[in-house]
Amino acid sequence: MRLFLTITLLFFCAPAFASPLTLQECIDRGLSDNPEIKAYRLAVDEAGEGIKEAWGAFLPTFSMSYGFNQLSNGSSDERDSDYLDQDSNSYSYRLSQPVFAGLSGVAGLKRARQSRQYRQSELKFMQKQLVREIQTSFYDILQATAQVEKWDGSIRRLETQRDIAAAWCRQELAPRLRLLEVEVELSNARQQFISAESRLAIARARLKEWLALDSDEPFDITGSLQQQITEPCMPIDACVQSALDQRPELNMALLNIEMARQDLRTIAARNLPRVELDAAWTDYQRDYDDARYSDDERDYYSVSFNVSIRPFQGGRTLFAWRRQRLAVQRLENQQINQRHAIGTEVKTRYQQLKESQARLTNADDSLIEAREAYQLASRSAELGVSSLNDLLDAELRLSRAEINMIDTLHALQLSKVLLDYSIGN
Repeated sequence: MRLFLTITLLFFCAPAFASPLTLQECIDRGLSDNPEIKAYRLAVDEAGEGIKEAWGAFLPTFSMSYGFNQLSNGSSDERDSDYLDQDSNSYSYRLSQPVFAGLSGVAGLKRARQSRQYRQSELKFMQKQLVREIQTSFYDILQATAQVEKWDGSIRRLETQRDIAAAWCRQELAPRLRLLEVEVELSNARQQFISAESRLAIARARLKEWLALDSDEPFDITGSLQQQITEPCMPIDACVQSALDQRPELNMALLNIEMARQDLRTIAARNLPRVELDAAWTDYQRDYDDARYSDDERDYYSVSFNVSIRPFQGGRTLFAWRRQRLAVQRLENQQINQRHAIGTEVKTRYQQLKESQARLTNADDSLIEAREAYQLASRSAELGVSSLNDLLDAELRLSRAEINMIDTLHALQLSKVLLDYSIGN
């Protein structure tokens, strides 16, 4: 019965587990299961706890202390009760409420909030990078799969030519050189086939990594390199502006600047006064070893209002403030440079997409002509009208046209992926 249930579960679970994944399903799985993305989500939660921690600077602090003291005096002439042999202990409870902390608490709270915003932008940035890597690996798999199929077809065609050339050589209708030429091209095609299989295995391994799949876990994908391409933006200026509005790196750079400015305010607050209100209760007991003296037991309360200021700290505050101001200026210049780099990246990706679209029409025309030329050369060779050399040339042109078409479609899809990423979509 147990064996029957196991077989039944495998029967029903295997088809769902082995069902090919679409590109969107790969992206969804990567965003939910990738451990690096999970780590950045935890970083956001961690920053959220930091905000709660920063609120503690405005709340009261409660402390407790206990002290025990045993005093032994070897002098028999001691008459001061404070120095007679005795045991004393005290319990103290103190409640401290900060009233003004030089604005450091406010700056710390703002910085904690900015830190969480930074972590959120960082998570968004890593998610976009993951989507880009998943899309790239997905199209790499489709490219390598198509190349494996095309080189396999080329091998079969060359094997047919080899058989024809061998037959002609036996009948002395063609020199052995033609057979050797076909053998050489057949060997080259097999090498290209092996190389394509290797690229396919590498692309599958990379996609498994992004999807957090085990190396031995079976999976497959479904898709096509001939998916319709829609331009994400027009004209080029709109693409650049969209990138400047959406790229999380720019938001991270801006938050870095704001956090540096908060640190600057925190440093400046070191020279401001600090005000604190304290309330304390102490329970004190003292027991004398000499019975002639009565024990002492008392409890008392105290309330204090403390104001402190450190106007000079050896120049440390001044130089720390100057150092932090330079850090703000450095981050501002880095942000400007980053904006320029993003603009250049968008323009580059936009031109690459246009180039790939222009190449596609030419590659399609070349493939149609190469197929027609091969069919004509093949029929002519079978009838003995054309030479084996013409058939081999037609085969090589067809193989190049097929692989060029695959590479052009892959470049088109990849340029769309990179343009989307550069824009921040």
